[in-house]
Amino acid sequence: MFTSPGQHHLAELELHVAPAHRRLGTGSLLLSAAVAACRTENRRSLIATAAADGPGEAFSARWGFRRALTLNHLTLRLDETGRADLLQTADAEHPGYRLTGWTGAVPDGLADAFATAKNAMNDMPVGDLDYGSVAWDADRVRAMATVVAGRGDTLLTVAAVHDDGTMAGYTEIVLPHGAPSRARQYDTAVVPEHRGHGLGLWAKAAMVRRLRAEHPGVVEIGTDNADDNVHMLAVNHRLGFRSSRRTREFQLNVPAA
Repeated sequence: MFTSPGQHHLAELELHVAPAHRRLGTGSLLLSAAVAACRTENRRSLIATAAADGPGEAFSARWGFRRALTLNHLTLRLDETGRADLLQTADAEHPGYRLTGWTGAVPDGLADAFATAKNAMNDMPVGDLDYGSVAWDADRVRAMATVVAGRGDTLLTVAAVHDDGTMAGYTEIVLPHGAPSRARQYDTAVVPEHRGHGLGLWAKAAMVRRLRAEHPGVVEIGTDNADDNVHMLAVNHRLGFRSSRRTREFQLNVPAA
């Protein structure tokens, strides 16, 4: 059940049936229970993810979920990113902007600017998926960092700051506890009025260089992008990310009780 203001109408389903018990009605029984719980909690929309063209997709279609979004999952091997052009991208000058970075919670002096930049994620392409919206403020970004730290994970951020103090864009990486060789991409966003200057590519290239310098044990980064997020897909492919698999997001309108 989503708890953020702007997402109180949503629930997300994760449903697994062991292979030996499939096609016996188990999944349908579990789905019925989940839909009943949505009604009880006044949730009008249920989101689920399944591998593209797999049995989960067929199950979703059979029960009235609509296909809302296709995600490309990509991987960047850091042992293949010693290219001179990548280093040049990280070192490139962007007049009027500077890069900064931190580990864990955002420094107090940047918290408000970071929260404002976080709201740029609300216009990220999400196909036909109704994902609501999230309003970020300084307390919320600190709370998110606390949740990540509470799991034992490490949160790294690189941000582009304008000369006027505005945070123009940022990228986040999480190093999961217990899986030190694989990093997970979190948000990357550029504030609308600062787009078109290559800031997303700049920040992500700088993050790759930071990982290689500070966390040499990390050998790959995983991320995903919506099919229609053509700009970020182009940025990631330019950095050397390669597609590995595809999943789809499905959404079910939950009828009122």
